Amino acid sequence: MSQNSIKWNLSEEKIFEIIHLNLIDILKGKEDKTCHLKKLVPLLNSKSRVNRINDDRKYNLFSKYLKIEHNGILNFIEDYNFYEIIRKEEKVFVKLHEELINKDDLNWGKRITKDSEWILIDDSD
Repeated sequence: MSQNSIKWNLSEEKIFEIIHLNLIDILKGKEDKTCHLKKLVPLLNSKSRVNRINDDRKYNLFSKYLKIEHNGILNFIEDYNFYEIIRKEEKVFVKLHEELINKDDLNWGKRITKDSEWILIDDSD
C-alpha cells in the first residue's frame, strides 16, 4: 500500500470488491477463463466506469487505483490464489481458478506470501 494524498470516494474494501467481481466476470466469459493482460486492463476500466472512485478524471479508473495503491494490476492479482499469472514468451495472461473463490469473502483467497518471497533451503548435506 502506498502512502499518498489521493482521496478515494469509496472504501478500500468496496474498491477491492468491485475490482474482483469485475475481473471474475470478465475472466468467466473468456475461453479457458484466461485473458491477455493487455486486453484485461481496458476491459476492467470500461466495465467499471460507472463507479466514481475519484473526483479527478485522471484518477477515476481502477487501473490507476491499482497502479497507485498496489504498484499495478499484476501485484494486485498475484496477491490472490484464485488468479494465476501465465507468462508465455513476452506475453502475460491472467487465468481464473473459479473453484478457489469464496464469494462471501473475497479476501479469503488472499495469499499469505508471494512466490517471490519464498526461500528454498538445500539441506541435503
